[in-house]
Amino acid sequence: MNTLDERLANRLHDIVDDEPGSVPPVGALLGRGRRARRRRTTTMVGATCALLALGVATAATVATTPAPGRPGVTAEASPPEPASPALQLVSAVTASENISYRMRLTNSGPQGLTYEGAFDPRTATGYVRVAQDDSVMTELLINGTRYEGAERPQGKLPADKVGPGETYGRYGQYPGRYDRLSLYGDGNGVLSAAAPDPAALFTALKSANATISERPDGTLHFGYTTSDKAGSTTTSGDVTLDGDGRIATVALTGTWQSTAKGRLDTGTFSSTLELFDYGVTVTVKRPADVVKVKK
Repeated sequence: MNTLDERLANRLHDIVDDEPGSVPPVGALLGRGRRARRRRTTTMVGATCALLALGVATAATVATTPAPGRPGVTAEASPPEPASPALQLVSAVTASENISYRMRLTNSGPQGLTYEGAFDPRTATGYVRVAQDDSVMTELLINGTRYEGAERPQGKLPADKVGPGETYGRYGQYPGRYDRLSLYGDGNGVLSAAAPDPAALFTALKSANATISERPDGTLHFGYTTSDKAGSTTTSGDVTLDGDGRIATVALTGTWQSTAKGRLDTGTFSSTLELFDYGVTVTVKRPADVVKVKK
């Protein structure tokens, strides 16, 4: 797809029936969308047939043929209803793809890390850095080629890290081609998908069977629960948009419980992904000290 409208239309086809090449049954969707809106105030990502109806429903003007001696009568249909929260998210995701940006991913907790970088998906070029006490772990992506290494931290090294160790400024070059950076949302599937690829946010939420709603201030809210034989995790989050309708922040919190260790363990977590400076020029210089990594 070459234009934003075409990409949005294709994504809407995916939502309706997961067949991009199909023709949406507009008439049936209109009726189903109206009934669905009466049944609930929030929108399930998986039940998105009504979204297309909301997106394509526009005000129409119908002119009747005047009878002899009578003036023509013009009737205007009701204005379209506001887009549903899920459709707003689809639009934001579509507007956020295929464009460069800067990012910051902050994970909470004592061991939480903060990633900072920039990326251009059109050229598969970017970088991300995460500061630790003994180094600044760095990933570079240049036209799809991945380099990983460590730079010296700005502060003084901890006493237990002084001595022979990692060679600062040396990078490993990995075989193959890559189309995104390696960012991790502390094991959270949705954030781990969206951090290196904002356009993947809606797909990840759909896969999690998330419920999407809109707060009074216009913020888009989502929630979902995942579980397995060892425990469960309940997550909720908020998505804010910038002035151009693109994703600006994804902030989520959650609680988890697990019996994997033979006892009941519980905990909480929170992470925030910030996206800004859309359209920024991203240039990355190949490091001088490179060692090829064999797999």
